[in-house]
Amino acid sequence: MITETEIRDALLQVIDPDVGINIVELGLVERVEIAPEGIYVDLIMTTPACPQSAYIADESERVVRAACKDAHPVSVAVLDSPFWQPNRMSESAKQIMGWPG
Repeated sequence: MITETEIRDALLQVIDPDVGINIVELGLVERVEIAPEGIYVDLIMTTPACPQSAYIADESERVVRAACKDAHPVSVAVLDSPFWQPNRMSESAKQIMGWPG
């Protein structure tokens, strides 16, 4: 069975088109759950009105399905909360964005 680390590694392929950084480094992955009935991924966006939320969710589902070779149902949800905060970004993402470390 696929691991959470493998799922997060797959999600590194999903790039937020507005900022050019992957969703893991941006801190958009809120939860990854591997359950007997399937794989669940919860995402948050940098802003609740993010125009790219459907695209990011679709891409996330696509890469997770590919990583698990369609062996498990995959569900990706975009949550309304918690709100994204800059401290969720990795140090490398903060450097790229010009945020203080």
